[in-house]
Amino acid sequence: MQGSARKKILVFTFTPINREPRALKQIELLCDDHDVTTAGFGPAPVEGVPHIELESLPTSHGLLAIRGMYSLIILLRQYRLLSKVLPRNASALARLTPHEWDLIIAHDVSTVPVARKLRSRFGVLVDLHEYATRQGENSLRWRLVEGGYFRWILKRHVRRAAAVSTVGQGIVDEYRREFGIECDLVVNATPYRDIEPSKTPEPIRMVHSGAVAATRKLEIMIEAVKLTRTPVTLDLYLVGAEDAYFASLRKMAEGDPRIRFRDPVPYDQLVTTLSQYDIGLAMIAPSTFNLLWCLPNKFFDYIQARLAIITGPSPEMARITREHDLGAVTEEFTGESLAALLDRIDAAKVDAWKASAHRQARELSSEVQVKVWRRMVDRIFSRSDASA
Repeated sequence: MQGSARKKILVFTFTPINREPRALKQIELLCDDHDVTTAGFGPAPVEGVPHIELESLPTSHGLLAIRGMYSLIILLRQYRLLSKVLPRNASALARLTPHEWDLIIAHDVSTVPVARKLRSRFGVLVDLHEYATRQGENSLRWRLVEGGYFRWILKRHVRRAAAVSTVGQGIVDEYRREFGIECDLVVNATPYRDIEPSKTPEPIRMVHSGAVAATRKLEIMIEAVKLTRTPVTLDLYLVGAEDAYFASLRKMAEGDPRIRFRDPVPYDQLVTTLSQYDIGLAMIAPSTFNLLWCLPNKFFDYIQARLAIITGPSPEMARITREHDLGAVTEEFTGESLAALLDRIDAAKVDAWKASAHRQARELSSEVQVKVWRRMVDRIFSRSDASA
């Protein structure tokens, strides 16, 4: 069969590719059966896999640094011209055009105009990490500039992709509704870890890991610890700048020994670190469309660490939590609602949720989830009408 021979595949990002979990999973998945090359910012992500390092240029300089010219291109909606003159695109094209692949896996919308100009017999598989046209919706400038450009890419380029994947069912549904784009679902699952759940002590040890962002309203978790009658502690492993919002969180927790800010740990040590706790808090306020429908890495990290999970009423996280009996869902995104939930649980209940996480850890691991990409690639290569 045509799809049975080894094919040349490019995995292409406009990010430091060695810190791009979805790209790394694809590389590991496909290397045994195909000849994979990577392209992105920074050094090679995987030893022994050919890598084309791209220039990490700002999205606008030179011509676009002339504010009037940049504004005119945007005002006239000359997005095709914009995609050509963006320095990052031009630089990537110069480095990638001499090569030819059977398939290109392009990450996020910004890479797609470049990917579709390259020689690829079977076209482009686009992996969308979130809902592109609303990823900066809290910024007026983003809505006026990048939002329109991303919408153009989705209509002109992503609709013509060989296949598309994305991270959550709500985002799958929205791409279909707004753009008629059919996406395969591949969640951001964590690799399987062989860990036994621990016995829950008193006080119950809670943990949250993730980015510092005011839009996520992390203060909800601190407020809940102060309000609950259940003996608990909360450790926060936060990644990001020590900005004013971070300082405000520290101020809220000041003087309460139950709440501690821990230094971030490398990702390859995170699941082991998390396994020392009992409950993983996945409270992320729905301040934007993408936050409403988020299904983040931390959710699956908690499962592999064999923790119980408490989440807010985020549709994706709430659905999986209830479906697999992994924990509990608050009624609202407030400190009072989380405290009320904590008041109703005890160590025995947490142990039962941990046991559920243990039973479901294999099924909800990345090893199972990434098989969707293998099926997508096999489906593309099995087509008789290979793209020119």
